[in-house]
Amino acid sequence: MKLLHTADWHLGQIFFGYDRKPEHLQFIEWLKHQIRNLSVDVLLIAGDVFDTPNPSAESQRLYYKFLRETINENPQLQIVIIAGNHDSAARLEAPNPLLEEMNITVRGIVKRTAEGYIDVNHLIIPLTREGKTEAYCLAVPYIRQGDYPETENYAHGVKKLYETLYQEVKEA
Repeated sequence: MKLLHTADWHLGQIFFGYDRKPEHLQFIEWLKHQIRNLSVDVLLIAGDVFDTPNPSAESQRLYYKFLRETINENPQLQIVIIAGNHDSAARLEAPNPLLEEMNITVRGIVKRTAEGYIDVNHLIIPLTREGKTEAYCLAVPYIRQGDYPETENYAHGVKKLYETLYQEVKEA
């Protein structure tokens, strides 16, 4: 299985007055070329897709155009997108009903069960090739204080969450 991992796209970023759109366009073309030429099975976009929680319409068009074109050119490709601290978790997840039809999974919100526990199954994404699960992605978005298990500090809470996810995958 070939997995291509990317992160920190920061679409829409204006860096000290410099519009990075030309860089983003060049990166997207390069990425599409890599996916095609390397016969990638899974593309992971791990956080900070956008530079701001309220991205411009132009930035969103660029993102969705990339997703559509990439899936059309590589129908076997699975895409997993995880929200970062610059992203709006809810905004990234909003089009999930459409994206899931294209084999694109987005995780932005740490969901809870009816009992109030973290829904670990929501964060574990099976990575498949030819219909067979070959690996799992622990799709943990940027963790805010209310997202991790109640513990004495942030680091311990994050560690506990990852230990729980790891145990769940080990038993799968």
